[in-house]
Amino acid sequence: MVAKRKAVIAAAKVGKAGKIAVEEDAVEEMQEEAVAPTGKKSKKPAATPAKKGKKAEEHEEAEEMEVEAEEEKEEVNEEEVAAKLEEEQVAARKKELKGMYLDDLKQLLSTAGLEKGKKEDMIAALLAHEAQIRADIKAKEARIRSVVVQKKEELEGMAAPALKELCTSMGIKGVLSKQERIVQLLKEWQDNDGVDKALAQIAFDQRKQDLFSKEQPALLKICDKAGVDAFVQEVMVERIVKREFEMGRFARPTLPQTEEAEASTGQKKGDMVEALLANESKRKQEKESKKQEEDAAASKRKELRSMSAEELKKQLSSKGQEIVGKKEDMVEALFAVLAKEEAAAKKKKELLSMPPDELKQLLSSRNLTPTGKKNDMVEAFLAHEAKMIEESRAYAAKVEEVLAKKKEELETKSASELKELCAGKGLKLGVAKADRVETLLEEAKKDGEVDKVLVILARDARREELLSKDKAALKQICAETGADPLVKEVMVERILSHESEVGAVVEDEKAAEPAAKKARRSAK
Repeated sequence: MVAKRKAVIAAAKVGKAGKIAVEEDAVEEMQEEAVAPTGKKSKKPAATPAKKGKKAEEHEEAEEMEVEAEEEKEEVNEEEVAAKLEEEQVAARKKELKGMYLDDLKQLLSTAGLEKGKKEDMIAALLAHEAQIRADIKAKEARIRSVVVQKKEELEGMAAPALKELCTSMGIKGVLSKQERIVQLLKEWQDNDGVDKALAQIAFDQRKQDLFSKEQPALLKICDKAGVDAFVQEVMVERIVKREFEMGRFARPTLPQTEEAEASTGQKKGDMVEALLANESKRKQEKESKKQEEDAAASKRKELRSMSAEELKKQLSSKGQEIVGKKEDMVEALFAVLAKEEAAAKKKKELLSMPPDELKQLLSSRNLTPTGKKNDMVEAFLAHEAKMIEESRAYAAKVEEVLAKKKEELETKSASELKELCAGKGLKLGVAKADRVETLLEEAKKDGEVDKVLVILARDARREELLSKDKAALKQICAETGADPLVKEVMVERILSHESEVGAVVEDEKAAEPAAKKARRSAK
């Protein structure tokens, strides 16, 4: 409580001494405590015998309460004294300003960066300005005293051996009491700008807390104003890949269902007899259609076989196909190309015959935007399906590559090791080593092991592709996929680093602008 009263008195005495006065006062106070640690109004009672009477204890408690009440009264009195001193100072300054020439008063306001106006308004503005300066000085002195007291309490909380070791490391020698060591350490700390560093750390921590309390848009605005790059390429890449994974980019490609399959999937349960009759009718239609297709295929192959080898080569070359093998191989290759073209033409014809609303609905079901003319929508749909088929084929080829590597790995194991692997997965043990390898490969395809390997490979390839792009392109992909490209911790760290070099960024644009001057009134 004694230290607290002195802090209040020091805060009330605002003068030119400022920071130095407060620091010297704090150190002198600790030196006095080192010499005479007890005072007249100390709350700490004197040593008492081990056994006390009840009346003695009650008497001591009453004395302590009386001392506390007196101290609280002194604190209130000191605050009242400080407020009265401030009031007297303001009154004296106001009288002084009123007696000044108008030009001198305007010069004072101009120096202080205040707006000019009527004399009464200028005096009030200047008094408020000076009062704020005094308040800031008091607040700073209070902060200085606070860090000094905090450092003192920190040292007082240390054990004597730790204090001795600290003194030795700082070159403080001699047989000293604990209190003397604390005084010497505080002096050394002060000489090494300990107060300024502590205040700077407090301001830094406060600014950091303030920035973390802001939302990302506000932090991005500060970064833009300061010219700080808030985006990290690696972070954007990882978040894009994560978002694309959630959207199914790396999953196994699935071919769209045919209209017949979609219709059968969505068919409601009805009468069993009706369903059986419908299926029988459908089966007969499919059988007849298949027979017609087989006949047409046989006829087409017969036509192609009647062509010469040179004609077949010419046809394959015009279709962009590689010419390999004998004549029969060329016939089958050309037949496959023509069959594919015929199927595409048939599909296109069916799509063009669909009503526009149904066609748009079909495109929407494939996550395609139904825009443009009917022919454009059909072309978009066919291109999408062709892409999906190509992706499925490419995925199947990758599956075979993974299985081939898996097979090589399994074939290096012994028959007993393969048997244990099969048993661990609950598979048929088999007899031959080759049978166990095939069993494990089939299981790898079924349980998704192969798909997991391909997902990892696809994500790694996509990550490398994205890392080769610039930040502008990555920002665009983030916007398209909905990936968040920003990290609050990174933004705060970069803002603080920038401000430590060039100073704090003015967040409020209005605060940065000088006060607008009032228009002069014309004299009438």
